[in-house]
This record gives sequence, structure tokens and C-alpha cells, in this order.
Amino acid sequence: MKLLKKRNVLLATTMLFASGAAFAESPVCGEAQDDSWMAPDVVQEQIESLGYTIESMGVSDGNCYEMTGLNDEGKGVMAYIDPRTGGVVQENLVE
Repeated sequence: MKLLKKRNVLLATTMLFASGAAFAESPVCGEAQDDSWMAPDVVQEQIESLGYTIESMGVSDGNCYEMTGLNDEGKGVMAYIDPRTGGVVQENLVE
């Protein structure tokens, strides 16, 4: 059941991005990856400690970590994380 829910969140996120108008522009977190960036596994641990469930994580065009998954309320989200602090910069709900 949990796997099906995760698959639905990922599918919904993919469909929304394909539509082009689903979200506002992604935020800009600074310069391209350098030594000041936190390691992805450290950021993942920090985000999970806030109650998020991570489905996938990558780097956005604005040089933020970009995470899809569930927030602490179990709602589907696309979140942008500052790679230097691990703080959530922007969160978009996936309807």
C-alpha cells in the first residue's frame, strides 16, 4: 500500500511538470556546486528529521537540492533545499 502511494506521488509530480504550468519558477540558491555544499546524504537526514519522506532528490536549475516526496502531513510535495544550510527554501504541494 505504501509503495502504491509513493508511486502515485511520483506519477503526479511527473504529470504536473509535463504540463509546464504546475509550479512557479524554482528558486535560486546560489552558485553551482562547490565545497560549501552539504553532502546529499547529510541533507537527506536533515530533511527526514523534519518529517519529510524523500522519493527522489537531485539538483535544480537554480542550484538547490530538489526533493519530491511527502511532507510531515503526508501530502505530496516538491521541495527546494538550500545546499549550504539544508533549510527548506520553497515547498510546492502536489495536488
